[in-house]
Amino acid sequence: MPRFKTTFNGYSVKFSPFIESRLAVATAQNFGIIGNGRLHILEMTPGGLIETAAFDTADGLYDCAWSEENENIVLAASGDGSVKVYDLAAPPMANPLRVFKEHRHEVSSLSSVAASPTLHLQ
Repeated sequence: MPRFKTTFNGYSVKFSPFIESRLAVATAQNFGIIGNGRLHILEMTPGGLIETAAFDTADGLYDCAWSEENENIVLAASGDGSVKVYDLAAPPMANPLRVFKEHRHEVSSLSSVAASPTLHLQ
């Protein structure tokens, strides 16, 4: 069983619907009570899990979801009340592509559904 150690506590793991060896991991520092977050993009290889991208945030990340329409788009639910949209095909400094700050408190879960292109936030 492959393993990957994150520096923060893991909150969510989602496999890509397009690339079966790719997964996203949402993490939060200090068990999500206070501190930063990081979104890890991992690839499963014969040699184990390797990190292909990582995005730091000022607040913890509680959930993530892959777009069901684009293999490079991943969403992250943040403790600051925002949903961040990342594009793996864009340069690292261009990410997050969008930040939707629509909540007063943390966003604890989200999903992206191809049949309905809107985000479902809780």
